[in-house]
Amino acid sequence: MNFPKISEEERIKMLAPPAGKVRMVLDTDTYNEVDDQFALSYALMSPERLQVEAVYAAPFSSGFFDRLLAKKTDQVTVPMTSDLKEGLEQSYQEIIKIFGMLEMDPAGKVFRGSEHYMTEKDVPVESDAARDLIKRVKESDETLYVVAIGEITNIASAILMEPEIIKKIVIVWLGGQPLYWPHTLEFNLGQDVLASQVIFDSGVPLVLVPCMTVASHLTTTEAELAAKLKGKSKIGTYLADTVISQLSPEAADNMLSLFRLTYLQEVDDYDKFMKEEIPFHGMAPSRIIWDISTIGYMINPHWCPSALVEAPYLTDDVRWKAGEKRHSIRVCNFVYRDGIFGDMFEKLGRAPK
Repeated sequence: MNFPKISEEERIKMLAPPAGKVRMVLDTDTYNEVDDQFALSYALMSPERLQVEAVYAAPFSSGFFDRLLAKKTDQVTVPMTSDLKEGLEQSYQEIIKIFGMLEMDPAGKVFRGSEHYMTEKDVPVESDAARDLIKRVKESDETLYVVAIGEITNIASAILMEPEIIKKIVIVWLGGQPLYWPHTLEFNLGQDVLASQVIFDSGVPLVLVPCMTVASHLTTTEAELAAKLKGKSKIGTYLADTVISQLSPEAADNMLSLFRLTYLQEVDDYDKFMKEEIPFHGMAPSRIIWDISTIGYMINPHWCPSALVEAPYLTDDVRWKAGEKRHSIRVCNFVYRDGIFGDMFEKLGRAPK
């Protein structure tokens, strides 16, 4: 498909860090992990910077991990549905629930997304979410930030349905791994590779927040949540209780095993040297709240240092490939977790009791 051209001068202007109050929509697989609920609540409780116009429910399923973990299911568990449509509906209902806890009206603001992933290159998956995004972009000349914290079929489909929208949107996406990583296996990017390729090949202005070594800094613990969030508000207690109920040495060990078999493939050469597993004598459980990285960037870019780089190609085997004379994207290189968590805890503490 031939996409509209954006001059490099205009692209760099659009990719400048957000300033002042900005329009945004949030695309989220809200029931997949608790980090989505944190990000949605944080965005809705930041009206001084973010005008959240709509929230799109994104689908999710365990299919990505099932493919990677074939014949290794005895080593790790993945606690999520294997049914994509069920994941979509769970996300939609969870969004409505979060609005309710914040005593905000979701009417006309929440839309269901794609019921399946893309199956053919350049063939969109139509949905209420994709249609709303197109309509919202067409109705205003002001830039719309599209903050995506799940797989990206909804957004890619909207671009394929109406390519001209790339001239008036900036995508901020938590997805993939750093550009120096040996691969870019990651849940948000790897569920629908065809859709992810659209994002990198269409030329849409993109701010990429990689997962490992960047968003992975956003860890919290039971002690911190109990002190800073639990009992402060309805949403605060709900989020704190959800995370705390999932923290245990066994869960921490399972997450380490999951990382080693997926995101951390090829990042060490220990198999050449280490023949035995070293037993653990204890675990200090924590939880990564990945998705608040994007909201942190939107509220204060200083918390997410970033730079313009040449867009890579995303290969079919989910690796980065350097491009030649490709357009620019912005890539975040770090997140300052204390600033993001501090701001979020303060705002969620002000939510309805």
